Amino acid sequence: MAVDMRNHLEKQAAHGHEWVVYDTDNPINTQYDLHCFTDEIEAIRFAKEYQQIWNWHEAVPISSLVYDLKKLERSQLRPTLETELKNTKSTLKINNVNMDGQVNRAKQLWENWEHKASQIQELTGSKEDKATLQFKYNYLTKGLNRLSIEPREKEKLYVFAIKNVTAKLQKQLYPNPVIRFLHLLENLFLEKPAQLFLFKTQKRDCLEKLQGQLKSAGLHHFAGNLGRELDFERKKIDLKSLSNLAGENKLEVKVHLEKVSEGSYRFNGYTAAMIDEKGERKSAFFSAHKDVNLNEAVNILEGRPVYKGQENADGTINHRWLELTRVGKDPNATHELLSFSPSQTFDLKKTLLENAIQLDFYSIAREAVQRGLEAGNKVEFQINGNGRYIVAANPSAKTVDFFDANKKPISLVTLKKIIHPVKREIAKELTFIKQKDITQENQIQINR
Repeated sequence: MAVDMRNHLEKQAAHGHEWVVYDTDNPINTQYDLHCFTDEIEAIRFAKEYQQIWNWHEAVPISSLVYDLKKLERSQLRPTLETELKNTKSTLKINNVNMDGQVNRAKQLWENWEHKASQIQELTGSKEDKATLQFKYNYLTKGLNRLSIEPREKEKLYVFAIKNVTAKLQKQLYPNPVIRFLHLLENLFLEKPAQLFLFKTQKRDCLEKLQGQLKSAGLHHFAGNLGRELDFERKKIDLKSLSNLAGENKLEVKVHLEKVSEGSYRFNGYTAAMIDEKGERKSAFFSAHKDVNLNEAVNILEGRPVYKGQENADGTINHRWLELTRVGKDPNATHELLSFSPSQTFDLKKTLLENAIQLDFYSIAREAVQRGLEAGNKVEFQINGNGRYIVAANPSAKTVDFFDANKKPISLVTLKKIIHPVKREIAKELTFIKQKDITQENQIQINR
């Protein structure tokens, strides 16, 4: 059929016609569905007059439609679109993402149906019974309704092919021409407007909710471009970024979204990976319900636990420590986020005070130190004339650890000997090392 249409248009072009008008809401079945004109203004006027009475009509250059039909011919070298998409070697199966990064929603719509069809066949043993055909028709028709909102140029070929599929299904399901005509009117004037209104409302609400969740998680750089990334056809969407940390380290973040209904996605969490100068990775998944922001995730990946409050099913809040545990022995093995049970008590305030008493150095027992350690920040203290030292929480051992400036462990006894000779000096500084918030350029710096 595509060949016949192309030949007809090429003949019209040879007779001086340059523009063609066609019904965008219904498939083109014969050459009489194409109205050709020599003048653009005349074509546009015809389209506007006709759409006031009937469906939406579009005026396009004949050369553009001929080009699209040639592409359709290439895709119809095999009998049907179904056969083409099922073929594992088909060029139509390569990728749904265009060179500009945008997803071909029409192609994704068809592949979503193919997935549903395989599930139906597994459950019922058939996908050609009347109930399944009706479900297929409704599913594809609703998808075409969604795609009618500003379809992209690269999607029109698939939209054209899917319309042909729904037209054949329509004749099977509604063989009576009068009933079929009434059904078309119902979809055009009742179902389609109501569906599009609901879809737009859900899209807007979903976008606002996701942007709020991403900003709360410290993922501001994803929130800004979210509207462009959501296509509302893919079942799962992963958004990825790569940024620089201090030194040669890099941070890779992948945000995970999952479709829950038409026009709505759920934020499942994100995977953060630290890549050192040798290319070794340390990664972990931070689920949305853990409520760990990106700065805290970086602290956890760097080996500093974080103390977080988490809501229980009954609405109460339990605080617990979170730290990484390695899965496997490989340097690039994934890590899991280990959440300590609330029953495993670790009184950080009491532990800091006990160490301060033993060291006779009470600066480390300050509330600011406790808050810094609970946030996963790197806390340093300075002993005049004897360098800087680091204190770190160790909830698994229910203690705190001390390190020298080179990050080598130092015992309490050794540290006490260093402190005592200068114990009575007045100036004893204590500083914190913490990440700045992630900027839109996705930079994380260590601020001393």
